[in-house]
Amino acid sequence: MKRLAGGLFLAAALLIPLISGCQNDSGTPPAGNSDLASIRQNQVRFYREYVTVEPSATRTTVTALYYFRNDSDESSTVGISYPFPVDRHHLYPFQTKVWEERQGSFEPLGFVRGETDVKWTMSFTPREEKLIKVRYVQEIRTRRAIYIVTTTKLWERPIELAEFEFRIPASFGGVLLSFTPDRTESRGDTVVYYRRFTEFFPDEDLTVSWD
Repeated sequence: MKRLAGGLFLAAALLIPLISGCQNDSGTPPAGNSDLASIRQNQVRFYREYVTVEPSATRTTVTALYYFRNDSDESSTVGISYPFPVDRHHLYPFQTKVWEERQGSFEPLGFVRGETDVKWTMSFTPREEKLIKVRYVQEIRTRRAIYIVTTTKLWERPIELAEFEFRIPASFGGVLLSFTPDRTESRGDTVVYYRRFTEFFPDEDLTVSWD
């Protein structure tokens, strides 16, 4: 099997080239093989996500569920890179947590911090499915929140089902979304904009801005 130095990974369920040799907080290399199979040959699929984006005046909180499966009869390992929208208006998250579902409960999953992302590796037995939960909170210095989805294209296949909830304070005026919601509903002091996509292969990231 042909291999790529640096391997692959996911960003918000998205893939970008893995930087080999990065270290964790203890200064040791991350576990797993950083020389991973190319995406075209790897049979692991990122096939579903459910994401909530909750902006406030000073921060954005993202909570997401990501579903993966190994469609082959062989074991497989992939490296995951989860990118954040980091710039002078959107700071690197001050809180990030990653969990893997194991026997009905979510257990912490170790990761390595990068300049604009976090990275981890996932090993699959034949035909195995995995559920990953991610939550991060970042400070924002603008009236705009971003959720990255365009790196989905690096999987070279669409996501079968993608669902998003943007939970916006009802006090925000002039709300502008980069997508047309399927439905909008009020929940107390929050307005929820929901959108469901099938065969999701986006050209633009999802954003919301307000006055």
